[in-house]
Amino acid sequence: MDLRTIERDLGERLHGLVERNGDGRWQLTRTALSTIPAKRLHDYAQLVGTTQLFPDTSLRYLLAQLETPESRRVMRVQSVPHEDLRECTTHFADFARLQTSIEQRYECRFTYKGKPRHAQPYRLINKSGIWYLAAEEAGRLKNFSIALIESLQVDESHRFTPKPEHHRFIDEKDDIWFTEANNEVLLRVTPAVAHYFTRRALLPQQQHRVDDDGSLLVTTKINHINQLLPVVRYWLPHVRIISPTDWQQALEAQLRDYLNQSAA
Repeated sequence: MDLRTIERDLGERLHGLVERNGDGRWQLTRTALSTIPAKRLHDYAQLVGTTQLFPDTSLRYLLAQLETPESRRVMRVQSVPHEDLRECTTHFADFARLQTSIEQRYECRFTYKGKPRHAQPYRLINKSGIWYLAAEEAGRLKNFSIALIESLQVDESHRFTPKPEHHRFIDEKDDIWFTEANNEVLLRVTPAVAHYFTRRALLPQQQHRVDDDGSLLVTTKINHINQLLPVVRYWLPHVRIISPTDWQQALEAQLRDYLNQSAA
């Protein structure tokens, strides 16, 4: 079969699915590239973490929303702002190379915050709209912001064997603080803001108990004090750290320093 026959068959049998680009090469049409089979909608929702977004997760319901013109839709989802790695060609290319490194188990080297790093990549994680790389460095599992990785080099000559305990740790975590310390923290939340803590978890591994006065006793697992304090400061004066007591003292010291600086 000659080349012309192959090209004719491509044009006839794959009409509407393939087309020639500016270089004369065959490629999928824009329509074919942008089509997601209906049966994959639930898989896609799980991938991007939106399986619990709508009260009704049936395929019929989701398709009905997609088929409704935007001007007639009765709902609007205000998404969490996400960094766009496509704005920087280097970050976009690094993301793809890191994905390949994880799949092929290649070690990689890069510069991070001015320091050379030699890491074994495990997972790409998106948390609060920011992409991170979970990787082992010097025997410790760490996270690195993709946007801060520089001079990435994938070492295809060195493969590593992933550790099952690292995969389990990553799968069980609902945040990106990868430290060995795991502090159990106890918080008291006033009735005025209790609803915000019960409708969805605001803290890692959050559990709560509603007391008779409507306040909450909240327990959470925190790896580092800086993981907790921004949340507590946001809800002041309605949240107090019961234990560890030195964390509450550290918070009060920070607040006093801030007030002193403002008064100066």
